[in-house]
Amino acid sequence: MHKPDTLQANHQPDSQESQMSNLMNYANFLYNQKNYENAAVFYEKFLLEAKTLNEETYEAYGRLSDCYIAAGDVNKALLAAFQSFAYGIPHPVICYKIGTAFMQKSQLNMAIFWFDMATQETIAHEHINYDASFANWLPHLQLCVCYESSGEHEKAFHHHKIAQKYNPDHPSIVYNQKYFESLFRRIEAPSSKAHPEAEVLGGHDTNSIDINSEILNTEQNDVIFTGERVVINDAVKKNHGDVLEEHLNRYKLAQKFVKDKRVLDAACGAGYGSKMLQVAGASHVLGVDIDEASLSNARKTYGHDQIDYAYGNVNKLELEDNSFDVVVSFETIEHIDDGSVWIKESARLLKDDGIFIVSTPNRSIANPAGYFVEQPRNHYHKYEYTITELVGELLKEYDILELYGQTFVSDYSAFQAQVVRNARAMPPTTTPYDNPVINGYELMDLGRVKDMNPLYVVVVCRKKRPVSLE
Repeated sequence: MHKPDTLQANHQPDSQESQMSNLMNYANFLYNQKNYENAAVFYEKFLLEAKTLNEETYEAYGRLSDCYIAAGDVNKALLAAFQSFAYGIPHPVICYKIGTAFMQKSQLNMAIFWFDMATQETIAHEHINYDASFANWLPHLQLCVCYESSGEHEKAFHHHKIAQKYNPDHPSIVYNQKYFESLFRRIEAPSSKAHPEAEVLGGHDTNSIDINSEILNTEQNDVIFTGERVVINDAVKKNHGDVLEEHLNRYKLAQKFVKDKRVLDAACGAGYGSKMLQVAGASHVLGVDIDEASLSNARKTYGHDQIDYAYGNVNKLELEDNSFDVVVSFETIEHIDDGSVWIKESARLLKDDGIFIVSTPNRSIANPAGYFVEQPRNHYHKYEYTITELVGELLKEYDILELYGQTFVSDYSAFQAQVVRNARAMPPTTTPYDNPVINGYELMDLGRVKDMNPLYVVVVCRKKRPVSLE
């Protein structure tokens, strides 16, 4: 990075050009060149010379805060913003930037306080000639994100509607409208929640799933969908078609691997997946689950000579070693006490070169800023993996053959990306990579997409052979 004394001579103020305007102009030049380290030096010089606080001085404090955020020093960013308070009533822009900094620190209560402060008319009326978006739609957009991250859907929606009134065509607000429409239809399925400031690609249409029509048309209308185990019935098709399509597409992938194979479906839930595997040509399917009511309904609805449904905890299955060709485990690992134990147990059950097909939510999207050891927002889940964590666990027992994502979310509109890109004066909504068109909730090879992350990850693995020491 350039040093202050080695920058272009025609821009650097000399000893005779130390007036306030020159310092500010030069700091802004460095800022616009993304030279944040040196921009901070000149903003600090400008502020040391400042005798009164005006809009230009507030701008200097705000941009100094941006420089520190770009450098990853959130505490210094907060200090720079708070220093402006010595001059008088807080500025909406400063309040917004303080809220942003606390949001970066995952201190949502503090972020909410400062975003709310930015919207107060008593503050806004004390200042002129500033970007009014920092006092209206921007803080309300972030209040929406904060409340939604805290699980307070009604408050989040309230602030979304205010932001929408000011800027209805902004991509994040357009997305949020679709998100809330979906959320209020399926509030009992929190694991499907996407990042509030994100764009999900594709709609849903269960008729687009190319499976045996008999399975899709065989409905368990006496079974209620609670948000934990998906069932095929009229209510789910009407109100949770996206969830159903996600699950059907995963089993559609598994169908490609099961012809003439002995298959374990763990946990099988309502049983439609086991039936799909049998229809695809599996020689035998064993579906196991810990819910007796689901197993009873599965036997009644999807029973077949080549399918058995049995009670079983996937971490304590009393089954012989090397007894299956394929193990299917969709949306299971996040529900059990120790996923690493289940991965090892699945390998025990598989024959040499056996196939393990697993899916799970991607914590980076399903529960952003949440840690592995923390309780996810979905109360049915014990924990959730990032893609890196899941692959790391699988590689202990398996070779990765295929890696897919499902229900994609664009990186460019994620909150963290917007904060950093704004601080670096980069366009917030640029999408530099031409990604393939994703139809509905189909699976997409992760090698084909850039600048996007999936809400769900699906992995096809092969059991490792013992390594010879020869």
